[in-house]
Amino acid sequence: MGSEPVLETSLFPSVYQRFLPAIRVKCRRILTQAEDAEDVAHESFVRLLQNGPTWTGDEDTPVVMAWLYRTCTRLAIDTLRSRARLTLSDDLARDDQHGCWPGGVALESAIASRRLVSMLCQRVDGEELESAVLCRVDGLSQTEAAAVLGVSERTVRRLLDRFDDEVKLWREELGS
Repeated sequence: MGSEPVLETSLFPSVYQRFLPAIRVKCRRILTQAEDAEDVAHESFVRLLQNGPTWTGDEDTPVVMAWLYRTCTRLAIDTLRSRARLTLSDDLARDDQHGCWPGGVALESAIASRRLVSMLCQRVDGEELESAVLCRVDGLSQTEAAAVLGVSERTVRRLLDRFDDEVKLWREELGS
C-alpha cells in the first residue's frame, strides 16, 4: 500500500482556488497576525492534499469544507499556544516609537490581552477551545459546529458549557 494523496492532484488547483478565500478569512479572524494566518491557511491545504477527503465535485463540498475548517481551527489553536510561549520581549520589540501596535492599539492593552489569551489556551481542553472558536469566533451555530467537528450537537453544547465554566472559574481567580 502506497501513501498516495487522497485528493487527486489534478483537482487540487480548483479546490485551492474555491476554498482558500473562506479559509483565509477564518484564519485571520482567529489569528491577528496576517503572516500566521496565511501560514495556517496554506498548511491546511497541504494537509488536505496529503490526508484530506476526496473532492470530485460540488457534492463533496460540505465534507471538504468541514475538514478544512476543522484542520485550520486546530492549526490556529496550535499557533496561539505557540505564541503563548513567546516572551514579552518579543512583543516589546514590535513596539513603535509611540507605544502602539499597528492599528493604534495601546501596547499595554495588547500585551495584557495576549497574556489573557495565552493563559486561557493553556487552561482549556483542545476540543472545548475548538468548539468555542467555531461558535464564538466564527459565528457557527451549534449544529454547524457539530458537523464540522464530526460530533453531536449535544456534545458541542457540553463542550461549550465546560468552556464557559472554565472561563467563569478563571475570571473569578483573576478577580474580574
